[in-house]
Amino acid sequence: MRLHSLRVKASVFSLLLIVAMCLFFILLGNGSLQSLLEKNRNNRYLTYQYQISGLLNQSREDLIQLADLIVLWRDGASANPAILRGLFDRQWEYLRMSWGLESLKLYTSDKKPPIYWGDTTRRLTPQQIREVIISGQPLESVHCEQTCVQSLAVPVIAGDDTDYVLQVDRSLADALLTFRQITGSDIGILSGVHHTPAFHNSDYIEGWNRNVIALTSKDMMMPLLRQVATEREQLPGLDVAKTYVFGQKHFDIKSLPVDTENGSGARFIIIDDVSDQVGHISESLQLLLLFSVLGALIFISAITSMLWRPILRLRRLAEALPLLSEGKFDEARSLIRPISKRSIHYDEIDVLDSTGLTVCDQLEVMKEIVSQNTAELERIAMYDTLTGLANRHNIVETLKKYLHSGHFDQGAGYLFFVDLDDFKQVNDSLGHQGGDDLLRVVAQRLVSVMRFGDIVARLGGDEFCVFVRSLSGAGTYRTLAEKMLSIVAEPVRIGDDMVRVTLSIGIVAIPEHGNTLEAILQKADMAMYHAKYRGKNNFQLYSPDLPGIEQIAAEHSDPGKLEVVASYDGRS
Repeated sequence: MRLHSLRVKASVFSLLLIVAMCLFFILLGNGSLQSLLEKNRNNRYLTYQYQISGLLNQSREDLIQLADLIVLWRDGASANPAILRGLFDRQWEYLRMSWGLESLKLYTSDKKPPIYWGDTTRRLTPQQIREVIISGQPLESVHCEQTCVQSLAVPVIAGDDTDYVLQVDRSLADALLTFRQITGSDIGILSGVHHTPAFHNSDYIEGWNRNVIALTSKDMMMPLLRQVATEREQLPGLDVAKTYVFGQKHFDIKSLPVDTENGSGARFIIIDDVSDQVGHISESLQLLLLFSVLGALIFISAITSMLWRPILRLRRLAEALPLLSEGKFDEARSLIRPISKRSIHYDEIDVLDSTGLTVCDQLEVMKEIVSQNTAELERIAMYDTLTGLANRHNIVETLKKYLHSGHFDQGAGYLFFVDLDDFKQVNDSLGHQGGDDLLRVVAQRLVSVMRFGDIVARLGGDEFCVFVRSLSGAGTYRTLAEKMLSIVAEPVRIGDDMVRVTLSIGIVAIPEHGNTLEAILQKADMAMYHAKYRGKNNFQLYSPDLPGIEQIAAEHSDPGKLEVVASYDGRS
């Protein structure tokens, strides 16, 4: 056979063409797998950031709940420092073990040292103590020295009007273990930069001048970190795509700051074992190369027809997987497009297609369930479970938006602060169930006299709030208040009893009487007390000329009324 014959040329050309095509598909598959690996790596570490943030937020919420439980005393009032001191002396060990606390501190004054249990460090400065008390907002911080601690300082007003600050310190060790359980990846915390070992020499990484404060799987991961520190002078950030080989395994190592405002401070370091992914890519490429060579030598035409469609299907599957994380399920299904055949004839790609469709359906169902649960949680958070009215949080948010918008040109807004007269006596005579039935009836009657768009809310107990965005005409608020008094005063049948209940209503015009939420609620409450002291079953529009609550209380000899006034602290 001559080398220049057409058959030889055709055979050589076909062979070279098939080899080139095989090489092309090998490169295409490798590029797709590497791209998918990089996308998964980026998505994974983005998810890790959210999980770390979520764990810190959850820990913060736990500390807030713990602080609320600690200071809660009889009748819903907060305990004073003397009571808490006795409680902590008895229960400190239990709190430390069950909640993982490092310390508890009570600041009764910015000029006196705190009363503490546990670690004595991480004290608040006098300025921080004053800021927490004045702002009324918790102060959160993270301290990483010998241990990494999340600290929360909460302002408290005791039942006897004593102001103090409760500081709760909790170790982040449990959060790291939770992260390890959720993700399967190891995580640690490195201290800020130290040019000499700050604690134990065995925990000091010389290349980075940092101490290892905490680390999951420490015995296995410490040698890896030391090796990486000799290769890199700087900690690998989230933008570093290099994979490190240690002990025949491949690891991704990324770090992110504990405090974003301090670049040289403590950092989280995440160690992810990607040996399976790297091995899978390597095995896939080796297998693809082997079949390509054998196919080119033995079954040129058959291999061409056999590999063309599977590679395309793999590519479509690789393109479909990122769409699942974006919620584009229909587009993902259109890319997968499985071949119709009996399951006993399935090959690996068919299994992947079938699995991809199953995962797509399950994720779509889960997304719908999450959406429904989210909507239900929002409803529970914004509405009163007893009456179905808006709750305190709902009306406060509505007032904030209304005040922030500044749209007062369509008429003055009005806030009606409604309190049932002598509801405790009714509740005692009818029982709690009867009292709940009465509150539901009152809620329905208040709603019946409101316009569309007005908001009726239950603040708690027997207190209601009605917000009307705009009323045109002088004295229109009187008509609305009289309607509320009239309709609620009609007798109500509760079981076998006929009950009649009346209201005391305090009214505030917006923005005439105030343009801040605190001022409006305080003045509405003051006006309501004036209406109550004027004989109940009445309403009172706030005016700067109204005497103070203490003056009115002094003019009435009813001890019960004086007790009510004394227990009111002027806030909502």
